[in-house]
Amino acid sequence: MRLYQASLLDNRQVRQDVHLLELAAPALAQAVRPGQYCMVCCADAGSFDPLLRRPFFIHSVEGEHCRILLQVRGRGTRWLAKRPVGEELNILGPLGQGWRLPARAKTLLLVAEGFGIVSLALLAQRASEQGLEVTLVQQVAQAQEGYPPALLPIEVEYHLVISDRNTDRGNGTGDKTGQQRTLLTLLGDYLGWADAVCLGVSRETALQLYQRFEDLRQPGFAQVVVLQPLVCGIGTCLACALETAHGPRLICQDGPIFDLGVLARG
Repeated sequence: MRLYQASLLDNRQVRQDVHLLELAAPALAQAVRPGQYCMVCCADAGSFDPLLRRPFFIHSVEGEHCRILLQVRGRGTRWLAKRPVGEELNILGPLGQGWRLPARAKTLLLVAEGFGIVSLALLAQRASEQGLEVTLVQQVAQAQEGYPPALLPIEVEYHLVISDRNTDRGNGTGDKTGQQRTLLTLLGDYLGWADAVCLGVSRETALQLYQRFEDLRQPGFAQVVVLQPLVCGIGTCLACALETAHGPRLICQDGPIFDLGVLARG
């Protein structure tokens, strides 16, 4: 962990309230591992408003450049989304424990709910670069919330599932036969294929999947990112304490990635 001054090279609006930032950050690009995050100061120089840094996953890395995909949700992210090219950003990172894949894994299943996909993007990139077969399933409430496939490596197989909140059913996504697929049916199809599963979903969804699919209960087979606001990022405030099968853990330091079984049995 260290402090970086990163120059903003590009700020591209991907869709409404979603921006892709490209940063010149050679040391961070070399150090970061998939699943780790950084804390970005989102205030003007000399200002302490807002006081707290905001956490972001590194979305992708290319050479000496890092990218962050951000969704505008409040003052901090709104400030960051408006930064002009050439501005210097103060970044603390990389922080936390990243995804840990089995050494012999050849097939990888990634599952995301909504914007939780940002925790999986760098993993998809690195796994593809290492020759793994990668399938990504994302569930969103509306089609326009889907992840832009152009941001994924071309080797990644991508499925978009549209949920129907009014009826609590999955509208699904069409397969090659034209049949509608839901998140549960896609998971059922791919669990037997996957050597490892990584979940960028809510804790509630992760626990439901753990109970439903016996494969997910195998030690080391499935991991999950715990998605919640982080206050300090360095284990000082203890606001992110989480009960696990191994006792209390801090999401900011011991996570945000946890073995699904360790989390579910906590």
